[in-house]
Amino acid sequence: MTNTLATISIIIPVLNEAAMIAEAIARLQSDSGIEVIVADGGSRDRTVEVVLSTGAKVVSTPDGRAAQMNLGAAAATGEILLFLHVDTRLPDGYQQMICDTLATSGVVAGAFELGID
Repeated sequence: MTNTLATISIIIPVLNEAAMIAEAIARLQSDSGIEVIVADGGSRDRTVEVVLSTGAKVVSTPDGRAAQMNLGAAAATGEILLFLHVDTRLPDGYQQMICDTLATSGVVAGAFELGID
């Protein structure tokens, strides 16, 4: 088990997600060592305003998931990048799981199993 957790930059690509983004960010910001970056692809609702009110970082990008992910990653300062959909909830203890897994020799990437509520 890892004693010191690496900083994880969580990149959330969004487009018109004002209704969901604040809750998603709040769940993530409750953990220490987490940087939340929202890559906005040109939202026309209040998404950017809502994100800014949470203190998370906003990156304005061209429309398109690839551009959002690439520019979000470029703005990240964490040792680990995690790309997350706005409606995805990570399991309890995810930060420790990620750090432990990536500390394993030969592991360079990973994924969580998807469950639908």
